[in-house]
Amino acid sequence: MKQEDDDIKEFFDQLKKADANETEIPKFQLSEQKPKPSKLRYLIPLAVAASLLLFFGMDWNGPTEAEESATMVITMTVETSSGTDNFISEETSMSSWKSPSDILIQEFED
Repeated sequence: MKQEDDDIKEFFDQLKKADANETEIPKFQLSEQKPKPSKLRYLIPLAVAASLLLFFGMDWNGPTEAEESATMVITMTVETSSGTDNFISEETSMSSWKSPSDILIQEFED
């Protein structure tokens, strides 16, 4: 087992040496250009200024002319009947009144 591990390790070491000798790593130059500033940097203050202008530019009192021009018309009629009308057709007393759920109690009393 030890011999197999050494053989595998030696095989991969040879591959690494062959790759290092044959391939050349390209050299990259770093650009000396500075990154452009973000447009968002300028839009945020403009958005804040616009929202403040809208907030303070609003008319908080609302329309007052519409409330003043509203009119109310009241009409009165006189009825010629001199009699009194009876709105209650039958008289009920408290002793004759029964609740709608009274039937539930009667079933248990029987």
